[in-house]
Amino acid sequence: MRSARLALAVLIWCSLGRAQTVDFELRTYPDCPVVFAGDNARAVAPGAPRRQFVTIRNQSKKNTAAVIFQQTVSDASVPDGSKAGIVAIERVGIVMAPGAKTRVTISVEEVRKKVPPGRPVLSVVAVEFLDGTQWNAPTGSAQ
Repeated sequence: MRSARLALAVLIWCSLGRAQTVDFELRTYPDCPVVFAGDNARAVAPGAPRRQFVTIRNQSKKNTAAVIFQQTVSDASVPDGSKAGIVAIERVGIVMAPGAKTRVTISVEEVRKKVPPGRPVLSVVAVEFLDGTQWNAPTGSAQ
């Protein structure tokens, strides 16, 4: 009986450890057509412990075709967080009407390997529209 309880405790502990969320700092560029909305980056996608939900909203006047997310981890040795390394870039195909809000999942496997020592940051770096146009984050500028 005792070994069964111990095995159950280990199983629950392992399940909880794999399903932990990444506490992202969410950053948005001032002119970005897709922004984070609501309480984000807190829910793990069911059945996919390496994926995490985020809620986004289309602020543009066009239908989106895809959103490109960038995950970075700031260098803990730089106090202001100005030095960060790109950990992952993920394209999520999502058709969203103007003003629409939806939840998408992003992979958090790579960023979980890097945290700690740095602070994880999630941002939208590009948006593709159904009409073939694209918005890109400014290069070389601070968020």
